[in-house]
Amino acid sequence: MDRADPMILDALKGILPEQTMSLLQDHLSNPQSVLQAVWQHTATLINKLFSLVYPLVEPLLARLMQALHDSPDVVVLGFALAFFVLVLQIVAWVHRTMMYFTRLAFRLVGWALVFAVLAVVWRRGPEAAVRDVAVFVGKIAGYAAVVKDIWWSEYQKFDAQTKSGGVGGAGAGGQRVPSGGYSRSRNSGW
Repeated sequence: MDRADPMILDALKGILPEQTMSLLQDHLSNPQSVLQAVWQHTATLINKLFSLVYPLVEPLLARLMQALHDSPDVVVLGFALAFFVLVLQIVAWVHRTMMYFTRLAFRLVGWALVFAVLAVVWRRGPEAAVRDVAVFVGKIAGYAAVVKDIWWSEYQKFDAQTKSGGVGGAGAGGQRVPSGGYSRSRNSGW
């Protein structure tokens, strides 16, 4: 196939078994093998196609090279755009990698929780596990009730202050003055 084939085969000697290496050497170095015939046919076809298309494309390439030589700003802009696209591709790759590992971690944590619950149920028995869940839910509900009561009392205090005009002060005519201290009068032009 190519001049690099013996180098590739030498590099693979320590990796592949001897039977595979002898099979590869037979197929790659034998000029009568199907692989060699396909390679020769493909190389000939590409060479003919190149020799056919090159005279048609050569003037276009020459004009393109001359235009690029005459306007180096386009080349700089092209390199800047290529660099920008490269940076975006790297950022997207990093994002995909991080999302993959984050999803993997959350799945592992989820399955670990499922197995931990199953282990607790297995060890303590279904009745004791249900009792433990009921106690846990009761404690969470009690904590939520305390938080709700604190929030509601603070809300009522704030509501009473805003209705009496204690927060932010009141401007002329009962208008609320913003915290900056400036108010817009009703007769202003804006």
